Amino acid sequence: MTDTLLRSLRERLLDESEPLAGLLRKCLLLGAETGSEALRDWARKELNGYGADDKIPQYRKIPSPPIAMDSFGGFTVAQNQIIDRNQLPHDAGKYLSDTFPFRQPIEELERLAVQSHSAFGSSGLAYAQSAWNSRLDEFEGIMGLRYVVSGSTIAGILGQIRTNLVDLVADLTADTPLTELPKKDQVDAAVSHRIGDVYNTTIQSTNGPVAIGAKAKASTEGLTVEDVLRLLDKVQEAAADIADSQRVELLDALTELRAAVESDEPDTGEVMAKTGRLRAIASKLGVGSVTAAAGGAAQAVTELAFNGAFG
Repeated sequence: MTDTLLRSLRERLLDESEPLAGLLRKCLLLGAETGSEALRDWARKELNGYGADDKIPQYRKIPSPPIAMDSFGGFTVAQNQIIDRNQLPHDAGKYLSDTFPFRQPIEELERLAVQSHSAFGSSGLAYAQSAWNSRLDEFEGIMGLRYVVSGSTIAGILGQIRTNLVDLVADLTADTPLTELPKKDQVDAAVSHRIGDVYNTTIQSTNGPVAIGAKAKASTEGLTVEDVLRLLDKVQEAAADIADSQRVELLDALTELRAAVESDEPDTGEVMAKTGRLRAIASKLGVGSVTAAAGGAAQAVTELAFNGAFG
């Protein structure tokens, strides 16, 4: 087993067409054989994705990418306008980070890397959209903001992961024959040197990556369920001037979504279904400010769901 693991891992690393997922699974086994929880934890996070409270390796972060914007002004609708974060009003742009992290499992990144472009939402964009809309009148608004990242950029991240893995294995085999296991201390030191301390396991608590409920944090930018509830309040505020007969269905949808999100054990499927209903009703009303506010809230809920805030 020792000979198979070390020799197979080293030989497969030299094959550029070898999927990273298979190589990382071998690292899981090697970590188990050597007793290195550092190696196992790093490989596991690369395979399963990084949780909301996990430290993200630097190689998985890119400078803030371009933003695609959907907007309306009067009867004119513009879609997929590409803007830079610096073009946002200051009170909207302040919600955006200088970098954008990729927490996805390695196999998902490999699928995204072969696409021309991919779009990503974030809690910061949802807040920026809400803040920007608060500056606009009822005849104009921002309907959606999303980051746009090229496949080549994601391929670059995968390349860095492969290079780190090559360096790591080179360190492990430099003074150890392929037929012998490196010592645990050697493996831990190699992981710390090549990867950093990202393998340290975060203690789970009520605001951990698997936590649920109104106190749960589940975002790369600190979004909580309470923040989402405030965005739902913005939808209700935007609908204040609509005739009561038109607001009934919207307020019912808001109430149902709020109840689903605030539940002690929120169900992802139920939350997303109610989010879709709210967005559909807001769009049907045809009031730009309501549509924009509902879109921002829906984007934030989706971000929470993606990061595992709901059961």
